[in-house]
Amino acid sequence: MHQKPTKTCITSAEFGRLYSDYNPRFTEVTYRYVRDRGIAEDLVSDSFMAFWEERDRLPEDVNAPAYVLTIVKNKCLNHLKVRLLHLQIEKKLHSTQQRLIQSDIQSLAACVPDTLFVEEMQTMLDRAVGRMPELTRRIFEGSRYENKSYKELAQELNIAFTHVNFEMRRALKILREEFKDYIFTLIILLAVSNLI
Repeated sequence: MHQKPTKTCITSAEFGRLYSDYNPRFTEVTYRYVRDRGIAEDLVSDSFMAFWEERDRLPEDVNAPAYVLTIVKNKCLNHLKVRLLHLQIEKKLHSTQQRLIQSDIQSLAACVPDTLFVEEMQTMLDRAVGRMPELTRRIFEGSRYENKSYKELAQELNIAFTHVNFEMRRALKILREEFKDYIFTLIILLAVSNLI
């Protein structure tokens, strides 16, 4: 079976003339809408390519410049719709980022690092002291929180002065282990707690 060749609406030479005659005009029109020379050129070139690929399916009497311009128009519309969608998404993201930044600003403005750190360290200290053996804890609290001397503690607890000294070393060893990463801050905290 022999197929009858289809007649195209435009030859290669006619397409070349169409392209050279209308490409600059269509690019200028497109540029007015998309405001980007490279995008305008791409949209127009894509439109001419689409026309060339469809030429065998078009009627012989097609108005080629009008057909290409319709493709250009549709490609411009699609480009602008996508661009608008991107701008709307960016605006929402920007708005969300602004709210997050504003929240961070408020959070940081309200934050008092010294207070937070001291509170955290005090909680850790209280927890460590609470885990000490009872006698060790009583001696530590008497010495650090009640400003009692070792001699006063020895008399109050009816134990030897050297035993008070031993229990304090034991308490400080427990705290050093608990606060090995915070030892400098612990020293400051203990000094501050004695002042309060």
